[in-house]
Amino acid sequence: MIIPKAMSAPAAERAQLLDALRGFALFGVVWSNYAVLSVWMFMSPEVKAALPGAFLDGPLEAFHTILIDGKFYSIFSMLFGIGFGFFLAKGDDGLWRFYRRMFILLIIGWLHLRYLWAGDILFLYAVLGLLLPLFRRSGDRALLITAAALILSPIVIDAAVILTNARFDPIAPLLQAMEAQDALYGNSVFDAFLALPEGGWSEFIHANERGWLFRFVHLVESNRPPKVLGLFLLGLWVSRRKLFADVEQHANRLKRVCVVGLLIGLPSSVLMWWAESQVGHPPEPSSLIRAASYAFSVVPLAMAFASGFALLWRSDPWRSRLRLMAPMGRMALTNYLMQTIIALWLFYGIGLGWGTHVSAVVFESIALGVFILQVLWSHWWLARFQYGPFEWAWRSLTYGKVMPMRK
Repeated sequence: MIIPKAMSAPAAERAQLLDALRGFALFGVVWSNYAVLSVWMFMSPEVKAALPGAFLDGPLEAFHTILIDGKFYSIFSMLFGIGFGFFLAKGDDGLWRFYRRMFILLIIGWLHLRYLWAGDILFLYAVLGLLLPLFRRSGDRALLITAAALILSPIVIDAAVILTNARFDPIAPLLQAMEAQDALYGNSVFDAFLALPEGGWSEFIHANERGWLFRFVHLVESNRPPKVLGLFLLGLWVSRRKLFADVEQHANRLKRVCVVGLLIGLPSSVLMWWAESQVGHPPEPSSLIRAASYAFSVVPLAMAFASGFALLWRSDPWRSRLRLMAPMGRMALTNYLMQTIIALWLFYGIGLGWGTHVSAVVFESIALGVFILQVLWSHWWLARFQYGPFEWAWRSLTYGKVMPMRK
């Protein structure tokens, strides 16, 4: 079976299946991010309970934790590693171009993190992406072992925190910095976020001045860096084995990954949902349960979703449906940033100010609507242009010349 090549960067290397899978990952990303961008995550239980549709908050939170939380950014991270494999195939020239791309992404990510939204992931991707060339000569077995060790490392880190009674705690210096920042401003960073829906540009600038440190605290607290790097390496291994380049040839292996991922991931996700409600700070035994259940749920389920997606791609009726998400995946950077910009307009006082006024069922419905609109818009845009707006800028800066935009 020949998979038609997509026209994103680099056009000749990216299969349409991967673009569609990237679009699918963006669906889970917008669902996850809008829980934070709507400020719902920072609201007290009493305020949440008073919102229209709040009776659905419990079931939706369980659904989100079990099937959404972490799974789709994991797919996105794996696809990042696959993309790095494409650059390696081009030799030294491709490697240096990869470095340039990461440096530009670092700048984009920092601007997004510092001036738009504290939940940015691009900055972390760029920082960790710069480490990927260190593994380009590692064997396949070494890649898998290193990836597994990194993905499971949060269990060891949380165990060390508990066993030392928090004397070893990587988050402690950042928490102290955030507490000092709170004292300087006279309120907590959570209060700054909660003021966004009713405030204007002054509150928005104030929250962004503090949000980047909060983001660093969250990334370290959730042990995100080693997990993301592990997923990058897993994606590099997938790229080497060409699992998604010829789905028919690798169908049996993909079926095993799907079945094993579901058998391990689903029970672990249910356990994670229970542990999520028990975790406090400093770490308790329940936080260790959460770290273990997270490790054994998120990546197995992400791999199950991705392999299941690839297996459905073999069917002509399913391929025609799944292909609808390919243009969105080709414009992944643009659509990711636009999800933030749309949310700022919808939920913050610089726009409509809906934040703190919407329950889970409302912001999840909004997220679904944004995703559908982005799918339609991506089709319209790529019918006329070769790249998404931010992809065009990223590619032009990478190659050091203005790339042709119109088809």
